[in-house]
Amino acid sequence: MIKKTLDFLDIKSYTIGKEIFAMKRKILSITLVILLVVSMLTATVSAASLAVSMTSSVTTVQEATEFTVTIKISNIDAGVNGINTLEGVLTYDTSVFEALTTSSIDPLSDWSVTYTPDTGKLMLHKMSWANEDQEVAQITLKTKKNTSGKSGYVRYTDIQASNAESEIQATDVSTTITVGNLTTSEGTGNTSQGNTNTPQTIIPTNTYTNTNRNTNTNTNTNTNTRTNTNTNTNRAQSSYVENDNNTNSTSGDDIPYTGTSDNIMRAIFVVLVIAGISYFKYESIKEV
Repeated sequence: MIKKTLDFLDIKSYTIGKEIFAMKRKILSITLVILLVVSMLTATVSAASLAVSMTSSVTTVQEATEFTVTIKISNIDAGVNGINTLEGVLTYDTSVFEALTTSSIDPLSDWSVTYTPDTGKLMLHKMSWANEDQEVAQITLKTKKNTSGKSGYVRYTDIQASNAESEIQATDVSTTITVGNLTTSEGTGNTSQGNTNTPQTIIPTNTYTNTNRNTNTNTNTNTNTRTNTNTNTNRAQSSYVENDNNTNSTSGDDIPYTGTSDNIMRAIFVVLVIAGISYFKYESIKEV
């Protein structure tokens, strides 16, 4: 009898030990998965970012006339130093604008410029570090003759900034310029329209006859003729203005989120809850 009891206790102890070992493995696996998720969220939160914008000095310009387009960086989140290089591809509507050369692009804010006309590669380099909003380059373009009424684009795409630690991607930017003989209002998209009112002639005629069959007969005839001619001719030249400036710093369209994420706190909370449940289960098994 005693032997059977001891064998039963041994079997039960062995079973409990296996369950405890399996429980520990599950707890360890869950903990590792949660830590991996937390680390990934932390890496996402700390990702570097910046915004690039392109603005034009005018939205409508006459034929054979120069104007400027400025490239600016803002909302830089790239560590303590910031960035020191910026590169991308500069393209423009060759049917509307004259060909660009290296001398067409001027560096700003102590940046240096390298431009390759054949490929459109535009690289900017700064000897120091940039961690504040600043203009980096100014491009001078000129409209071609006989292009009135056309619109042309200027784009900076495949943008990539870098520092000593990482490379940072930025959203493509562009602007659109309309060629016209008359600039209505710089920076606005208002359009003037001609208004012509054709002359009108109004001739109302009113005849009133009143007859009283008593001893007195009264006939009253009233004729009123009025001619009103109103001629209003407004002559205005219309000019269509379109502005397609793309600015990442204010859209938000496209700036990666860089603040502390609530997902980390949720993940830590889940870890604590799972650990507590596992502990209570472990204690209940030991008591058995």
